[in-house]
Amino acid sequence: MSKWSYDNNGTDLDPLQIESVTSTPDPPVPGQPLKVSIAAVAKEKIVNGAYVDVVVKLGLIRLVSKRYDLFELLKGDRSDGWTLTRDAGSGDDPIEPGELGLTLSWDPLSRETARAQYTIAISGYTADDNDLCNLRVMVDFKN
Repeated sequence: MSKWSYDNNGTDLDPLQIESVTSTPDPPVPGQPLKVSIAAVAKEKIVNGAYVDVVVKLGLIRLVSKRYDLFELLKGDRSDGWTLTRDAGSGDDPIEPGELGLTLSWDPLSRETARAQYTIAISGYTADDNDLCNLRVMVDFKN
């Protein structure tokens, strides 16, 4: 059985405060749909131009290092096989201060996912290149 965990590596000053991250199914299973729900609070308005850097490592090997436009993802960009949606508002609207729900979805998570341990570093930045949020997710498919 796989297992996963996350660390919120952001600071109290970050405009996007991550409160929780949950996975359905829990734990993730290769070959099945995966939904990751993120509960957060926006402390300030987040506008177009915000972006996210994602680095995926398999052990020490870097598999993916990519920058994503946050609002293009929220508009429905599925070019990498996953989607990002938010509970309220459209991808064109700024994220207003207050509670925010985000959902990452894979349908399905690749059946060919190597049975190994992955680390995913997610660093978000505002349109002004200031820190937005920072998460580190570990997923172990070895068992």
